[in-house]
This record gives sequence, structure tokens and C-alpha cells, in this order.
Amino acid sequence: DFCPLFKVFKNQLDILSHNLMTDWNFAHRLANLDNHGNEKMDLNHLGEQWLYVKIQRMRNLLKIAEPDEALYREIMLSLGYPKNKIQFLELALLLPFRVIKDLKEEEKIKTALLYRAGFSDVKKGLPEDFDFSLRMDKSVWEFKKIRPANFPNKRIIKISQFLSEMTSTGLVKFFVEKIKKEMKNLKNPKEAKECVIRIMDIKGIGIDRKREMFFNIIMPFTMAYLENKEPETIEFLNRIFELHPPLSENTTTRKFKKLVGEKTYLKINSSAKTYFGIHHYIKNTQN
Repeated sequence: DFCPLFKVFKNQLDILSHNLMTDWNFAHRLANLDNHGNEKMDLNHLGEQWLYVKIQRMRNLLKIAEPDEALYREIMLSLGYPKNKIQFLELALLLPFRVIKDLKEEEKIKTALLYRAGFSDVKKGLPEDFDFSLRMDKSVWEFKKIRPANFPNKRIIKISQFLSEMTSTGLVKFFVEKIKKEMKNLKNPKEAKECVIRIMDIKGIGIDRKREMFFNIIMPFTMAYLENKEPETIEFLNRIFELHPPLSENTTTRKFKKLVGEKTYLKINSSAKTYFGIHHYIKNTQN
């Protein structure tokens, strides 16, 4: 039916490690010096660089998988946070979206995911042709230093709600249709923020996580998927990127704020584009 699990898994891992550090002078090219020798950053330009890398990643994913499977794997990978990323990716490969689509119902999807992940032996409701030999060992999952709300078995239950909404349309079509429904001439940050809230009106995921998912996955994936097909949709997504307010602070933005000072930070971090420009800068200069 599909490539051997190891081959697909290796391709995915290759993409994970791809892109940023091929040019060892990357940070020096991105940073300009003013007349006093101080670093002067164009966070909008850095944000564009960040987005380019994301889109390139999505292009690569679309080369090795069908669109729905590519997006599904990327979403599952993101749910693993730092400690369970590879485990969630393996689960996505063991239970592909085409199987989830056939299961349709939230309860069946949850049962199948928990079984394949090794968290449950329950088989009730699963079809007779479901391959019960394919499953992970529970011991591969990390729980140490993870908040109970983010335990992988709990995240699987929540993602089942989210996935069940998309079995009738498919993942890609679901989000593309929601984005197109919102298309209009955005005038200010408030409109852009409300637009993203409506696009990401899905069950099982918190509001901050949904915003992160939109900018890290849904937006660049859609731009790669519709590349050379629908320039108006891509332009609309770029407008959201430019207008949407900065996302919630995290370790990376706090590190940057410490570097430049709070006053400068508040002045130059004005949008989602500058917010992710900060992430791009820190990743390429501090690591």
C-alpha cells in the first residue's frame, strides 16, 4: 500500500534536520551594523526568512506524502512538544490519516490511536480488518518533567476530537475552505486576530496552541500547497502574517527581550511577522 515504515520515517527525519544551518555565515548576513558597530535587526525581513524556511519544509513534505498525510504528520509531530515528537510521528505513520478517515467517529479514532500508541488494549468498535499487530510499546513515551495535562495519552484523546471534525472533508480541504471563507481586505490587527480564531475554531486544542499551529503549520502548508495556483489566497495569508499581533511570550522571546531590553523589545515586536523574526534570529545566532 505504502512505502516501508523505515523508509518513510527516515525521509521525515531527514526533513526535520534540513535547511537552516547549511550556510555558516547565515547570522552575519542577516545582521546589519549601524555606524557605531551595534547590531541593527530588520525583524520583518527575518520573519520573511522564517516563513520561507517553513514553506520549504512543507514543499519537501509534499514530495514524500499525499497532502492529507503530509499535513497530518506535521500536526502530530507538533503535538509531541520537545520530548515526544518522534513518538507522535511514529504514531502518525502507524495509523495514517486514510485509516482515520474511514473510522469517522471520534470514539473509534480515539480507540485506534490509543491502541496503536500502546496505551490501551481496548479493541471495541474497531473494524475486523484493523491490523492489531501494529502498535508501539508504551515504554517509548516520555512522561518525566511533562505537565499532566500534556501527557501523551491525554493529548491523543484531545487530538481525536480535532481529527473527527475532518474525516468527511479531509485535513487539507478543511483548512483551505476555512481560510477562503475568511478572505477579505484585512485592515488592522484586531481583524487579523479574529480571522485566525475563526479559522482555528476546532475542538481539543487550547487557544494559544491553535494560534501557534496556524502560523507554524497551517499557514505555511497552505502556501506551499496552493503555490502557483491561488495567489490571492497566499496574499491573504501574508496579510494575516503582517497584521496579526505578536503571539504569547515564550523562552525564545524572553531571551531576545533580555538581549535588547524591554523598551526596544516592545517597540520592534509589533506583529506575528516580527515575533517569528525573533525566533529566526535567536535560533541562528544563539544556538
